[in-house]
Amino acid sequence: MKQYAVIHAVAGLFEGYSDTTCEFFPDKGLAKKHLKQIIKTYQGDEMCVSIEQPDVDSLDITLTREYDDYKACVPSDMTHDDWVAENMDDVSVEVFRVIELDMSNRSGSTESCWLTWNQLEADQAWDYTPLCMSLVARVSSDVTDSTSDAVDGLEQLTEFISAVYYRNHAFIDVDDYSMHAFRIPKPKNSDSHDA
Repeated sequence: MKQYAVIHAVAGLFEGYSDTTCEFFPDKGLAKKHLKQIIKTYQGDEMCVSIEQPDVDSLDITLTREYDDYKACVPSDMTHDDWVAENMDDVSVEVFRVIELDMSNRSGSTESCWLTWNQLEADQAWDYTPLCMSLVARVSSDVTDSTSDAVDGLEQLTEFISAVYYRNHAFIDVDDYSMHAFRIPKPKNSDSHDA
């Protein structure tokens, strides 16, 4: 059985990056319809200066407070990405990604599966959907390996673990490790219950 997730994130560490959201759909058609509605909404936003669709499952939207000057401000010898990097304080890039989730091997376990999102790279963090315990174990290991400030890392890790067991979204941001995790809903016809 497949499910589809539509991630809405601010790229990299632009302001608002911790507000990443995820919506789940039972089929790809509904996920694509959602993307089309997003395009329509942003086309009417005067702060939107660029809508790019790198592939059928991706959407990159550039927003700026200086929208009146956008055409004049991007020199012909500068790429859009260079302009975004140079004007970071006034610009943000929102990304939307449709992610296919193959849930055919989901067991009848009472534990939930999770979709992981690498905030820095703006893509799916892991190529599998871990259960709660394996999510906590891997993130604990990653944080231990990559954190220079042990106290901050431990506080963040404690909050992350709590969110895994008591919420539908968990987020950790320590040093160069920034990841969101979203609880994948169980199919409506499933006999198992959420943790």
